Amino acid sequence: MAMKSRIALSLLAAALLAACQGSGSSSNSTSAPPSGGTGQTTSPSTPQGASPTSSATPTFGQSTTAPSSLILVPSGTHSLGYYVRDPWTGALVDRGYVPTGQGPDAVAVSDDRYVYVANGKDGTVSAYAWESQTDRLTSLGTAIASGPQPASLAVVGSDLYALNTGNDTITAFGVGTNGTLTVIGSITASAPLTGLVAGPGVLYGLAADGITTFSAGNGMPSGPSTTPLNGIVAGATDSAGNLYVLTSSGVYGYTAAGGGTLTSQNSQPLPSGLTPVAITVTGNGLAITGNTSSGIETAYYPASGGTISGPPVSSLSGRGTATAITASPGGHYVFVSNGARADLLAYTLSPGGSGATLTSSAVLRTRLAPTAALSVPVTVTMQPQTLYVVNQSTTSIAAYPIEPGGTLGTPASAYTCNACTTNIADQGPSAAAIAPDGLHLYASDWAQAGQGDVTTFAMSPANGPLGAPSSLPAGQSPMGIAVDPSGRYLYVANSHYDDSTGQSTGGTIDAYSLSQGMPSPLGTGYRTQVYGNYPMLLAIDPTGRFLYSSEFAGSLVDAFAINPDNGSLTPASGVLGMGSAAATGTNPWTIVIGPSGRHLYVSDNGNGGSQTSGVVSIFTINAQNGTLTSDNGVDTTDLKPLGLVMGPKGRRLYVAMQNGSGALDVFVRQNPQSATGTWNYTPTVIPGNFTNAYGLALSADGKTLYVLDDCTAPNYNNGSIQAISIPSFSDMTSVGYTTIGQYATHACTVQAVAAGGFN
Repeated sequence: MAMKSRIALSLLAAALLAACQGSGSSSNSTSAPPSGGTGQTTSPSTPQGASPTSSATPTFGQSTTAPSSLILVPSGTHSLGYYVRDPWTGALVDRGYVPTGQGPDAVAVSDDRYVYVANGKDGTVSAYAWESQTDRLTSLGTAIASGPQPASLAVVGSDLYALNTGNDTITAFGVGTNGTLTVIGSITASAPLTGLVAGPGVLYGLAADGITTFSAGNGMPSGPSTTPLNGIVAGATDSAGNLYVLTSSGVYGYTAAGGGTLTSQNSQPLPSGLTPVAITVTGNGLAITGNTSSGIETAYYPASGGTISGPPVSSLSGRGTATAITASPGGHYVFVSNGARADLLAYTLSPGGSGATLTSSAVLRTRLAPTAALSVPVTVTMQPQTLYVVNQSTTSIAAYPIEPGGTLGTPASAYTCNACTTNIADQGPSAAAIAPDGLHLYASDWAQAGQGDVTTFAMSPANGPLGAPSSLPAGQSPMGIAVDPSGRYLYVANSHYDDSTGQSTGGTIDAYSLSQGMPSPLGTGYRTQVYGNYPMLLAIDPTGRFLYSSEFAGSLVDAFAINPDNGSLTPASGVLGMGSAAATGTNPWTIVIGPSGRHLYVSDNGNGGSQTSGVVSIFTINAQNGTLTSDNGVDTTDLKPLGLVMGPKGRRLYVAMQNGSGALDVFVRQNPQSATGTWNYTPTVIPGNFTNAYGLALSADGKTLYVLDDCTAPNYNNGSIQAISIPSFSDMTSVGYTTIGQYATHACTVQAVAAGGFN
């Protein structure tokens, strides 16, 4: 079958045959602390990961809040990645990154609101504010000079202290009520220091052979006294001011009297063969990490009042090289940054009769070369959930409020091509993406054999109804659209479906910079040629370093590196053939990347002939360069898989088949964060009242699956949305999935994206 005819049977056919048909309004029919002593430990008043006091309401503009923990990880890509534990799902969520100065080495927090990063290469400190309404970090302005090679930070009272190892000085900054910094002055340390640790009214300077105690928190540090101790590596204080010091041979505990005078309590040896790196205080003990001949080792010691029990009651090993450790403010989780593999390792800390047990719970990709880690208490916002539905044949996007329980309310807004800037009669939206802050929605507007648009909608309040659209020209026949996790760049895939001669041409990807959510072309070189024809959809990895495009005509996935300074694209990995060990796939369509950032999944829509099953291809993402290595794929129960979506913890992969039978599969795996974890190759078939299920979306709380159905020739007005309640992981039979609503769209409904909640 000719390529044009093959695509005409699928999503693009709707755009070819669609015309503007009025309003397009949908109708509803119910059916360490940080590493190296770079900050301090604080204890929250509420346990992290607790349930919210009330559920999110379906009314736009209302929200609920819950306590959580924010994990900050500066990296060698001159950026600060940040991660939040979702209190509703328990998943560790990558929230994106913010640019820092050159060579960030340490991080500290003031008032649980203001974040500071020491930039070792350019001698500055960058400042950020935590915006609880959008759960994002925002820059407080230009970085401020500190001194040569600032390598450690600590906050005491209303002052921030930076250790400049380039000239052995400590710079004091006053922290303003809005988080901005003012230089107070600097002093020269009496001996070369390697790190700073904050205590109540005191600042501890760590050296190779001793601990220097300063009075601090009211301007310049003063009155130093020294406590001898050899082989110091790192230190941390608890909420009572007790100091714990990690050395090359053991862990030492001290109580602190007024003015910070230290009294030694006891010490415990390190696990055999461990080269220690970092220490953190947990809720009822200490966690340390270091490296052995076989990789990372993390251990836990019970501790109280400066006294350490031992030997360590729990120890875990892992591949890579530890660079930092931090614990959640409630003490329930421990996080280790893995410099060799660009990972954040998460461990659950469970109390026991004779101590506590560390259990590996997650692995999350970070940006390259993580250098430090810090966890602080924050309040996160649960916004009302909304399902934005792209109706191509009626050229509309409808915003459905998601009610408690996952059912859909009456759509609150829609737009039509009457508001578009071009006059192409058969234009219609192909795909949509939401900005990380939840304040803007972007749509790619299809045009056959002509120039399409990228359209921006303000969402006010956050994740609410769509405002008036504003459009910019895109390339020919735009399809996929994606926003990078920092919210600075937007990308659109131009499929070049049909040129003026009726032939196919190579596709392109356009790049736009975002200012206050509004896109503008990057300038010269903003358009990048893809390798093959018909780029369909796009995906950006959670770290924001790589962009991937499915090439429908060539059965390829293209990989591009994203320049963090200007958003431009360069080939990251060359050409990658589709397929898997299970079966060979063709015509890739939907791309999703798992929440850990380790794996990429592609639906192969072109299966047919004598085959009786389809294929979802699986690739492992190389953290260093973005290259993809083919992994074992999975066979679906029917042909032509199209829609893909993954659960928030990466434990379930949903696949919709566009084959006239209404097939919908779910694959599961027990250890989704494992680098080698595999899927159960026999999927569970989810029952439902649909015939051509291919578009999928998941509510932000991970509890409801939305299935877009029946965008097929010749009846392009018979589309619908089916809402399916998802059972707990312990109940994985098909009976556990229950249809809770079905909603007619009277359109060719091609995509849906969920917003709100904590996503």
